[in-house]
Amino acid sequence: MTNHTTSRTFITAPDPLLDPLVDRGTHLPTIAVDLYRDIHKGIRAELFAVTLEAGSIDPEQRDDRLALADHVSSMRQVLESHAHHEDAFIEPQLWSHLPELAEKIAADHGTLEPRFAAIDELATQLTDAPDAATDVRRLMLHLHHELSGFTSAYLAHQLVEERVVMPALEAAIGIEATLAIHVGIVSSIPPVEMARSLSFMLPAMNADDRAELLGGIRAGAPAEAFAGVLDLARSVLEPADFVATTARLGRTAAAVTS
Repeated sequence: MTNHTTSRTFITAPDPLLDPLVDRGTHLPTIAVDLYRDIHKGIRAELFAVTLEAGSIDPEQRDDRLALADHVSSMRQVLESHAHHEDAFIEPQLWSHLPELAEKIAADHGTLEPRFAAIDELATQLTDAPDAATDVRRLMLHLHHELSGFTSAYLAHQLVEERVVMPALEAAIGIEATLAIHVGIVSSIPPVEMARSLSFMLPAMNADDRAELLGGIRAGAPAEAFAGVLDLARSVLEPADFVATTARLGRTAAAVTS
């Protein structure tokens, strides 16, 4: 969740590859509650990482292929869980207030989910291929291409949600109702899944984003639970990033209590 207090205009060249629904980079909308920012940053980072891994590992090393298959499988779980949260908490409001956008998002989900399922199946099949076979090298390149293509399509989908759906939804239902969606999503996530999500989200976020996210957790969680979240943050962040985050978290706490 994030707060934006200003609206700015940027001049950029038209992008013929951008979804026509999306304002072509010329306007930054003002929104008070962003349902997508943090998880989308994490998903982008994971998609980039797994695509890079598929292109760089040694295809003749089965252990490398096994590790890649595990990463792809984990990515599939993340994507399906995220889509489920959107379907359960965001799409009902879209169908009620913004049915054309609801149709677009539902169609995207219906296309993207089976596409990544096929990628997951290919990665799994490659774990049992003969190490030195020409087919393994060819199929590894195919897997890299498929991940690249999926990532491109998914980034376009995310941009529609961020630049079109989010401002339109908040305008349609108001800040309080949007905040209620955020609370509902967060409350529905089991602790184990939340820890897994934070492990790839936090490194993908900047210090301000992390301080805001951690501040919200601190406000709603018992002290021992928040201490565990801080330990997780320390384990996944570079030391300098963790220091910067806790410093801003401290400033946030001081501002609240002053």
